[in-house]
Amino acid sequence: MTDGYSVTTFFHAWRRNQANRQAAEWLEERTEARLAVAETPAEIRDDVRRLVDTLLEGGDGEVEPALKELWDLLADRPELRARFARLRIVGDAVDFVKERTDPHATPNAGA
Repeated sequence: MTDGYSVTTFFHAWRRNQANRQAAEWLEERTEARLAVAETPAEIRDDVRRLVDTLLEGGDGEVEPALKELWDLLADRPELRARFARLRIVGDAVDFVKERTDPHATPNAGA
């Protein structure tokens, strides 16, 4: 039989581990996004960086316009568009926009 202290200690350790894992995943997502930005042509890089920063840190109302502008910037560059489409931050933004426009939409449907 375990005492309350052991359960509490375990729970706190588990929560700390979860928080550390989430922080590491967030850092990895940001790094992947920054690498993708670095691969864009110089003439659009600043705009792409601004839009990715908006997707990472902007408010809810900024997500859809930033995503639309990003797709517009990459419209003539299918290889870059595909690269950005694979980023989790972009996938999350797409799911967010779908959910806002269709509350019955299931995130990551068919994924």
